[in-house]
Amino acid sequence: MTACFRNKKYDFDGKVALITGSSAGIGAAIAYQFAEYGANVVITGRNLEELTRIAQKIMKKTDREPLVIVGDLQTDQQLPSKLIDETVKKFGRLDILVNNAGTGIADDTFDNPDLIAEFDKMFELNVRVPLRLCRLAVEHLEKTHGNIINISSNASAEPILFTYSMSKAALDMLTKGAAQDLGSKGIRVNSINPGPTITSMGRCLGKDVDHFEKSKDKFAKFTILNRIPYPEEMANLASFLASNDGANITGAIIVSDGGMLVKKRQYFAE
Repeated sequence: MTACFRNKKYDFDGKVALITGSSAGIGAAIAYQFAEYGANVVITGRNLEELTRIAQKIMKKTDREPLVIVGDLQTDQQLPSKLIDETVKKFGRLDILVNNAGTGIADDTFDNPDLIAEFDKMFELNVRVPLRLCRLAVEHLEKTHGNIINISSNASAEPILFTYSMSKAALDMLTKGAAQDLGSKGIRVNSINPGPTITSMGRCLGKDVDHFEKSKDKFAKFTILNRIPYPEEMANLASFLASNDGANITGAIIVSDGGMLVKKRQYFAE
């Protein structure tokens, strides 16, 4: 099986990566690609069936078994500690933390009578959980001169989805502040900010699970490149940032949205 990886683009042999929200979409693509490049990966999410499917796919390709931890980061206050502790217990180290788990609000407007309660839940997952995981990971990442990648959104730069945009702007500031604070420890921190990507994120917005797949032609029109990417393209960027090729990059907010933010147009409205 090792021969399959002689020409791999990046060498993550011996490294350990923890990826939250990795049962589908961007998180699953990152986990699979990191494993392909030689890393031992920890995958986690709420859906055991989907996590099992991703784990089997990784094992089939690499002969290495991922650590699977099922749980809800939005509600389980003990899960962040469990993720870090179980990762180090299983593999003896941590090199890469990817804070990918996130959510949105279906009715992200002032008209939503439950806006504040829903915002609190969203902010917990989109901001407080990444902050908590970063703090818990520091002592281990310092030993490996590891790095943190936060999966944010191009919505952080514009009020595309109101309070969702607020939460992602906060996550971007976490990226910058953590990079500033942890650089002296040899830890790099960066953010990937996708635009619309073909994932199951639609269900968090009250849409069909295949919302972005079904609407990709519509969303593509709001980009300069007239295309909507698949999660693997975000995984390519994550692999670059986590690799030695990204050794001089920290505190960066890297937008990958096909030019959506800079195209002259009105934001889409449903």
